Amino acid sequence: MTVPVTIIGGFLGAGKTTLLNALLAQDIGPRLAVVVNDFGDLAVDGDLVSAHGGDTVTLANGCICCSMGEDLLLTLTRLVRGDNPPEHILIEASGVADPQPIADMAARHPELELDGVLVLADGELVEETAADQHAGETIRQQLAAADLVILNKCDLLDDYDRNEVHQWLAAQAPGAAIAEARRGDVPAALLLGAGKGSTMSATTVAHGHSHEDTFRAVSFALSVPLDKEAFLLFAAGLPRSVLRAKGIIRLCDHPGRWLFQLVGRRHELTPADGAGSDDRLVFLGTPEMPDEAALRDLL
Repeated sequence: MTVPVTIIGGFLGAGKTTLLNALLAQDIGPRLAVVVNDFGDLAVDGDLVSAHGGDTVTLANGCICCSMGEDLLLTLTRLVRGDNPPEHILIEASGVADPQPIADMAARHPELELDGVLVLADGELVEETAADQHAGETIRQQLAAADLVILNKCDLLDDYDRNEVHQWLAAQAPGAAIAEARRGDVPAALLLGAGKGSTMSATTVAHGHSHEDTFRAVSFALSVPLDKEAFLLFAAGLPRSVLRAKGIIRLCDHPGRWLFQLVGRRHELTPADGAGSDDRLVFLGTPEMPDEAALRDLL
């Protein structure tokens, strides 16, 4: 059983730590390990800390926070081989790092699986900083590695500037979906929803009044097997308004049940070991995402 890994990238000041603080304050389903450059930057409420030893902090909600140290590979291996391994690992990349090498390492590790690369962009400053002769190449590398770009601080932009930044980001990250956030506040399912250990559902996605105007969730059951090639075409053709998707399906001429996972434009089908009895698809997206009837018509 492999452990899903989600990587959070973005330039200095984009809001990565704010996002992680908001995540750790939520009631998260899977047992999570958060690997950061310096967990001293995390504003973890002292009442949430159940144990603190060495470079690791354990929270009452089961989350583990640890510093990356000099050897990220060693840190990850120690986590997955521990007595109580996490069900999902979230890695905060340095603000001046290209997240792609971290993603490649996670994809090669026999006990890990790459869940996705999420990159935060400061809505006010990303274009200006990308034009800087020193920082520009780093920002472009970060965006090029993204499966999902989170346009942060979007509440500081008017409609014209927001649309302009959207177009610029789409050009820099043509393979990524784009979601908006205010102060890094996004549903946990957006970060963790595609992992095998997650419990992504329409209920958990939509939870929280602050998310209802920014994100939309659709979930529906399936009663018949699907044609594999047609389904893969369906997945590849989903609009950019679909940010995450997960499901358990049956396929014609392919025995067993299959786990479907999508983040941004990247998607995969893998055997669904030990899955429940229901065939179901769950989608998380922007308010423009198609409704259930429209998604069923696309199948």
